[in-house]
Amino acid sequence: MPFTVQVVTPDREVSVCDDAKLLIAKGIEGDIGIMAGHAPVLIALSVGPLTLVREGDVRQTMVVDGGFLQMNGETAIVLAEYVILPQEIDIEATRAEITELERRIAADGEAVEEKSRLARAKAIEAVHGIERM
Repeated sequence: MPFTVQVVTPDREVSVCDDAKLLIAKGIEGDIGIMAGHAPVLIALSVGPLTLVREGDVRQTMVVDGGFLQMNGETAIVLAEYVILPQEIDIEATRAEITELERRIAADGEAVEEKSRLARAKAIEAVHGIERM
């Protein structure tokens, strides 16, 4: 039995589907898989992929950085600080950013903001690789 998934950021409604079979997210305490009928849950999200498996085994993967996932009844709502879809990825710019951030972190091991941006950029690179398979 499918369930509804809504993915939103402060700027936009990223995705809505009414035919989700499985939702896989990266929480700050680990990964979670959600199917229809899942017990109500609220988790804080970490940087990483968010994968929807829809009817017909169609997969949709995006990068999420921060926010919350709430499952209540037959609806999952992802309120994310940042989301990027595979078609929005500029892989060359992402790889250049990774190189620059790694250089900055090597020069200043306390570069907290750069470490956070690096985690996001590496998640974007990973999702780009997944979507190309």
